[in-house]
Amino acid sequence: MFSSAQLSHWLELPLPNTLEQIEYRSLETDSRLVDQYSVFIALPGVTSNGWDYLEQVAEKGCTLALVPQGLQIVHDKISIIEVAGLEEVLGALVRQVYGPAPEHIVAVTGTNGKSSTCFYIAQLANQIGFNSAMVGTFGIGPLDQLEEAKQTTPDLLTLHKLLSKFAQQGIDFVAFEASSHALDQKRLAGVPVTTAVFTNLTRDHLDYHGSMEQYAMAKSKLFGFSGLQRSVICIDSDYGQYMAEKSVAPVWTYSQGAGADFSVVSKNYLQTGVQLELLLCGVTYEVFLPLLGGFNVQNALAALASVWRVAPSKGELVAALANLNGAPGRMEPVKVTSAPLVLVDYAHTSDALDMALSAVRAHVPGRLICVFGCGGDRDKGKRPMMLQAAQQYADEVWVTSDNPRSESPKAIIDEVLSGQNLALSKQLHVVVDRSDAITKAVATAQPEDIVLIAGKGHETYQEVMGVRHHFDDREEALKALNAYVKQS
Repeated sequence: MFSSAQLSHWLELPLPNTLEQIEYRSLETDSRLVDQYSVFIALPGVTSNGWDYLEQVAEKGCTLALVPQGLQIVHDKISIIEVAGLEEVLGALVRQVYGPAPEHIVAVTGTNGKSSTCFYIAQLANQIGFNSAMVGTFGIGPLDQLEEAKQTTPDLLTLHKLLSKFAQQGIDFVAFEASSHALDQKRLAGVPVTTAVFTNLTRDHLDYHGSMEQYAMAKSKLFGFSGLQRSVICIDSDYGQYMAEKSVAPVWTYSQGAGADFSVVSKNYLQTGVQLELLLCGVTYEVFLPLLGGFNVQNALAALASVWRVAPSKGELVAALANLNGAPGRMEPVKVTSAPLVLVDYAHTSDALDMALSAVRAHVPGRLICVFGCGGDRDKGKRPMMLQAAQQYADEVWVTSDNPRSESPKAIIDEVLSGQNLALSKQLHVVVDRSDAITKAVATAQPEDIVLIAGKGHETYQEVMGVRHHFDDREEALKALNAYVKQS
């Protein structure tokens, strides 16, 4: 509960005398959630704005709305208060109403690797004594209590409330994904980020941003947050230097090569993971990483650097890498004895597929087989590029559907096929039904082969014409492997 006097003090703005007797219970940005005890925060949106819903808010009994400065809105039932920098002010209000945020907050941005890096950060923080949680694609909350996430990055008020809730639960370390959309739409305004991480930047979301320059600019906003104490930048990315130059905090760099604060000296790929020699801030360490692929080495290195600043024992932190669990749907193995290994991965951009396939190539003793599709209602320019990446690294490619949404699966596949290398056409197969494609790809494999099913990862649905149908690549792979063994 808070009074209008308290709110006036926090905002440093006068409120109408008619509101003096009201005790407020909540801050709301969703017009559907307000009541007579709510303060409605009318934020700008992408397709509509909060102040477009003032009539609905008034009908619910709400009497006070905060709006961006300069709108000059007048309403006969609601007191309208204009606030400069409303998004940033909202964060401060949440701290006052709902309580402080956790002490350590790491935000991870980049095209690929955000989810896995956050997952590894939360694990490492737990192992060295912190109570951690994550917010992102894999879910929201402590790792053993993850709840489904509806967005990569929640809306502004939800995120702030989550942070206060985490702190009340005794969580002192949070890792979350900072998407380019969220950064561009100020959905992270006022979040007290202590460490900002950049993984990479490759073609994606150009349907929203319009160009790589605008995409990079949106990502770079994370490194200008006030209160930032450390930036962690991957210099293997072409945009690493750009992000470093935008940082208002000291920068640590990381790389799978030399010349970074956190570097890989050598790596030996084994069937169960990677044996690593690392050079970390001038000190050499050896550790076994139980994850597949060079990109997982990169993600683990980013996670390590993200926790390094607050780790009481650096040696204990490095040793914790050996206990990391792979992220759901990220190079996730599906195994059946006497059958080929199947890996399920979320790679859904050409660069991510390139990275995934090249990473698996280092581990595979036989052939590498790839099953993938492209999502509907998304950047069409990457579709032929996905096939080019698949044909470059895989010995056999199966093109299929992947969340066609409102588009025709066949039309999507036709656009994918425009990128094919005709010289490799004998190794290319088209099966529109994803379940059928997985079954046939596994059936053609030998026990020493690896089948990579890319695109959906942890997702458990196929979206067709606005309807989500249950579909899990891991379940389909297991059915195909069991059928394989029976037929052997």
